[in-house]
Amino acid sequence: MGNLNFIDKLPHISECKQILKAAAMLDAILMPEWEYRYYSYNSQWDTNEQMASMRDGQGDHYFAIFSPNGLIIKGFDKEYTLQHKVDRSEVVKSVPAAFNTFLAEPAFVIDQTTFCIWSVADQERWSAGTVLGDHEYELLEILVGGAKYYHAWAQDYYEIVLDIKLVEQVFDMKPIDEVLLQQLNDELRLSDIEGEIAEIGYPDKDLKV
Repeated sequence: MGNLNFIDKLPHISECKQILKAAAMLDAILMPEWEYRYYSYNSQWDTNEQMASMRDGQGDHYFAIFSPNGLIIKGFDKEYTLQHKVDRSEVVKSVPAAFNTFLAEPAFVIDQTTFCIWSVADQERWSAGTVLGDHEYELLEILVGGAKYYHAWAQDYYEIVLDIKLVEQVFDMKPIDEVLLQQLNDELRLSDIEGEIAEIGYPDKDLKV
């Protein structure tokens, strides 16, 4: 299957933002030690830019930037590079000029890129630099599977039993209060994650969803 079979399933930019914020918020609660988290989100990355990322500790990763120009995501699948020769220049050659600053950002290790996709603001369409099979976008499955995907993944990754209804509340952007927090991690208090809530830009208890 070509890449369009997968990327055409991807949601609108605003929904992608909500999904990645929720995943980062849940990771911050389930895994207080930042270096062991899988998903992260910085709503104050730069002026008018928000950044989401994923790192699995084994080399696989993605970086995503939300900006007035739209959303661009680049990822690196280590296993894919062991099976295929990757020409990074081919992967990113079709990226619109509006995203040039993303490609020039050292923190995003563009040299390690196996896929790059983007959605220009105000367009209901996703584009990709090269044609890949659906499996090569596995790192982005959370954008398609949402709360259900995160729930299954987190139970396996963190080796915990997790109530999917709690996960759904976070994916619905329900403000975190002491009750919800205690149900997710009874070792934390709201004061412990105030910094993460602010950095992620997740709704707090004083904001409406």
